Amino acid sequence: MPTIVLLTDFGSKDYFVGVMKGVIYSINPLARIVDLTHEIEPQNVRQAAFVLWASRKYFPEDSIFVNVVDPGVGSKRKIVCGSIDGQLFVAPDNGLLDYVAAEAGEIQLHEAVNYRYFRNDVSTTFHGRDIFAPLSAHLSRGVKLNEVGDRFSYPKIARFYSKIEKGKNVGRVVYVDRFGNVFTSFLWNDELFENNVTVKVGTKLIRKFYASYSISPTKAVVGIKGSSGLLELAINLGSAAKALRTSIGQTVTLTLR
Repeated sequence: MPTIVLLTDFGSKDYFVGVMKGVIYSINPLARIVDLTHEIEPQNVRQAAFVLWASRKYFPEDSIFVNVVDPGVGSKRKIVCGSIDGQLFVAPDNGLLDYVAAEAGEIQLHEAVNYRYFRNDVSTTFHGRDIFAPLSAHLSRGVKLNEVGDRFSYPKIARFYSKIEKGKNVGRVVYVDRFGNVFTSFLWNDELFENNVTVKVGTKLIRKFYASYSISPTKAVVGIKGSSGLLELAINLGSAAKALRTSIGQTVTLTLR
């Protein structure tokens, strides 16, 4: 039985996630559900796109990712249902799949329009319950993509991360975790960070780089080899995000000599 992976901005206080699970189990009592996270910042599509990119590689090939960060709910935006490198994804067509789709080897996307696989009474404010959840449950029972709607082409998207070249490189902050570690769009490279590298965020300059948090000095913002494969900015036992006064989307400049 495929694993259904839930990614939302619903939080844990309200009943929304529980209701989605109830809908899934009512269609497929044998479903296996994993809560990836429900703590995406409200309506923060870019944050959700990064979390999905950083996580999907650790799940089985037949997993079904249900992504509900949907500020356009109730509008004419499409609902995407498709296969990317063997895994299935259900998401609003709002850029949430951009980071995953940009590096896809094989991609087949359909617009979900077949009401047969929705709940009978579809609201205009809770498509997570009425469309995303039932659709994922039907997919987990073997419904084929061509049964949910017509195929359409996803626009070609450039990869969000940047390989580092000599000279000045411009990237951005793509994620900030609960510890205040700042994930940049630069791919880590062991050889490069042994050279003379300067990272600039706002007016702050970072010139020291380490393999882990614990071996870096406290109270100083340093570069870290992050588990996602990206350059992170961190403070040992502190918050780099607060020290740098940064957030998702801010420009990060890296200079390599």
